[in-house]
Amino acid sequence: MPGNAYTSVRSRTVATALRLYREERKLSCEDVGDVLGVSASKISRMETGKSGLQYEDVNTLLGYYKVPPGRRKELLDLVRKGEETGWWERQPGLPRLWRKLIDLEHKAVRVQSYEAMIVPGLLQTAEYAQALLTAVDPGLSEREVDTLVSARMARQTLLTRAGAPRYLAVVHEAALRIRVGDGGVMRRQLRRLLDAGERPNVDVVVVPMAAGSHVGVRGSFLALEFRHEPELVFVENQDTGIFVEDPAELTRYHRALRTLREVALDAEASAARIAELTEEYP
Repeated sequence: MPGNAYTSVRSRTVATALRLYREERKLSCEDVGDVLGVSASKISRMETGKSGLQYEDVNTLLGYYKVPPGRRKELLDLVRKGEETGWWERQPGLPRLWRKLIDLEHKAVRVQSYEAMIVPGLLQTAEYAQALLTAVDPGLSEREVDTLVSARMARQTLLTRAGAPRYLAVVHEAALRIRVGDGGVMRRQLRRLLDAGERPNVDVVVVPMAAGSHVGVRGSFLALEFRHEPELVFVENQDTGIFVEDPAELTRYHRALRTLREVALDAEASAARIAELTEEYP
């Protein structure tokens, strides 16, 4: 569903379903608009997430499309739950982009990330995150840093909760060599990576320095896959981030992930490399 990556996963799921059911029945937005007594543009906005979804409107359309009762109930339940919020929505001081990313991560069934310069946020220790945030944005107040660190730690419960997604972390060796904080911070951070790799739903692999130039030099990214919803890729830069939804672009990122897996060490060799690097920090 193009054009609105900030739409909640629940809304995206319902909106995409409405579009697919309409297209399956070879109906135009004008045809459907007549059913609700609204304009074709209103239907288009509902299907692209640019207009809020009202329970009665969705119920009417699902009935018109003759959607099976079971699936109809699933979609209507999503509309009802659309106003429910997670901890990330209630935490003050958390940037909107972070809220949206965390919301999407909690709905994903598979998460894959590549980090070229830092340890992935889902695997950072609190002291590493604090040292990193302080270094990359000296203008942050102590309270702002504490808020962001707390959110990052809460975000990590994603990997240990019931129904946790599969997580693949591809990390360049450079990210493990760039000192963030003192030697103790780095040593404990690398041990955290080793512990994370022992979890049944987490894989941590390292792209060695010897791999040379490869697709990963273009930058870090995070790919999210959902059970009933189109996948997304999140790309963060210096000041903000974007969600990629274009199919051609998504194909490019998945191709990059495959290439990175090919040049990365396997899980056992990656753990050995991380253990070696741990000994290098006093």
